[in-house]
Amino acid sequence: MTRRVLARFLLAWAAVTLVLAGAVNVSARGTRSPLPSRAVQTWALDALDAAVARREAPRAPDAARQFRAAGPIVAYAWARGVPLGRFVGDASLAGTVARAAAHFRADPLLRAEPHVETTLALTRSRTPFVRALAVPFADGLGLVPLRDGLLAEFDGKRAVITPDEMLADGTYDRGLPTPIPDLTLGANVPALVDRLARDVGSEPRELAARGHVERIVVATIARTVYPRARRVDAESLLDAATIGARFLLRHQSPDGRFTYVYDGRTGAPADAGYSTPRHSGATYFLALLGNETGDADARRGARRGLAFLMERTRTCGDTARLCVVEDDGSVDFGGSALAAVAASAYLEGGDDAAVRAFLAGVAAFLRGQQRVDGELMHGFDRATGRPVDIQLMYYSGEGALALALAGRALHDARDTTAAERVLAHLTGAGWDFFGSRYYYGEEHWTCSAAAAIRESADTRVALDFCRRWAEWNRRLQYGPNETPWAIGGAYGAGNVVLPRLTPVASRSEAFVSTYELAVKNGVRDDALRPEIEAGLAALLRYQWDPGPTWLFADPEGARGGIPGSPADLTVRDDYLQHAGCAMVRWAHLLRSGRRTWASP
Repeated sequence: MTRRVLARFLLAWAAVTLVLAGAVNVSARGTRSPLPSRAVQTWALDALDAAVARREAPRAPDAARQFRAAGPIVAYAWARGVPLGRFVGDASLAGTVARAAAHFRADPLLRAEPHVETTLALTRSRTPFVRALAVPFADGLGLVPLRDGLLAEFDGKRAVITPDEMLADGTYDRGLPTPIPDLTLGANVPALVDRLARDVGSEPRELAARGHVERIVVATIARTVYPRARRVDAESLLDAATIGARFLLRHQSPDGRFTYVYDGRTGAPADAGYSTPRHSGATYFLALLGNETGDADARRGARRGLAFLMERTRTCGDTARLCVVEDDGSVDFGGSALAAVAASAYLEGGDDAAVRAFLAGVAAFLRGQQRVDGELMHGFDRATGRPVDIQLMYYSGEGALALALAGRALHDARDTTAAERVLAHLTGAGWDFFGSRYYYGEEHWTCSAAAAIRESADTRVALDFCRRWAEWNRRLQYGPNETPWAIGGAYGAGNVVLPRLTPVASRSEAFVSTYELAVKNGVRDDALRPEIEAGLAALLRYQWDPGPTWLFADPEGARGGIPGSPADLTVRDDYLQHAGCAMVRWAHLLRSGRRTWASP
């Protein structure tokens, strides 16, 4: 393919994607039929529950008999995250519930299940679904995650795929790969259409020729309200952080290892390898919570996490320098840096000779990785005993925070000085190029490191850098009702891509640090608090407390988790780490009365 052909292809793809994005925007905000009252919703679920339990069903109120949806209503009986019972009805709520109840009452599979949760999926609007077959992947952006399902009709037969089914199957945000790690977009529409065709006894080509497929906007009626709005105050934040810590502790083994990725659909770990940096970060969060609340369980979990890291410690260079190695013996600079962060936080809650010796050795290793200009070298060759001068995302900021906290915990000026030099590079010459004031990378560790040395160093340059980064992000922060989702406070561009929660968490934590820097330097920035609290509100809203329990194999095991996005049913340990640290640190400011500006 020539460059000209490639350019035309990309332009065409961009144009179609833009059109689809506009269509999604219009349709997502279009007219929808109203939902039944909460009393009617409760009756419907009570009637389905009675059928599952083989009890007498409550009588349908007049409002239920009068209610009609914009399209099919689907009734579910979920067990262990699987829809064991499923009934596709018509637009009549009372009629659908009555027929679904009879279906569930006669189902032998449901009779054998001790814990069943019923839900209803109500169609609120129907529009033709136009596929962009000529442009690869583009049609996958035509479905609004968590809102849109598909309806097919063929020769008098009807098939439906609802958003809950797509969420349970992991369909959303899986259709379009991107060059960015951990980021995929859209839905696999061809696979969904294939499924619809099978359900109506057809082939996809035949369905396209003689039948039709519609996009339906669907609302779920369930006992549990999710997402659920919560106040952003110290009590709510510490409660959320505590149940998040309980999630980590439930999924921590005796040797200190955490479940790296927990899959809510199975109630078991996902096969995703392991990450030493993220393990260290989760350990840091538990130590931070233990310091703030006196939570002994969190502190014990942090100590187990540190023991896991200390078992993987080797000398790197001379005998005074310690680094954390992976299973294959390679050195992970980020794992070592965040191990030092976790150890420093743990020591703030009480002395421990073994942890102190470990921290001193890792801090010596980090200092040995510093270049003359202050930057850190992120590689190390244990065979030669020499640093390898490469730079990877996040690691310099992590190293700066590690050295800053180690200097504080060990009272070692060498660590503090090294941290100041890294920060001078990261917020000065290291981010000095044409346009550097209009574009930023991921700087959450950088700003946290600057806040960690605010009592002992001049942080005015770092404050200016972090305030500019916060302002840049503020332009990307969604307000209420800007998107099809209840995602105000998150960050993103447009309303096609469902925002991720992990960047919300890491940036919120960094902006707490920026707030602390501003207070220390007597600089008033009234935009920081609303930005921080909007982000924290988004995290509280989507924490599994208890979450979409009907989709979980083990609702109690999932409780407290924070997924990667609202369309994700997995929790990685760093999702909780960043969210929990942001919650604890802002709660600390609220509780200590330090949420005020210093005098100019």
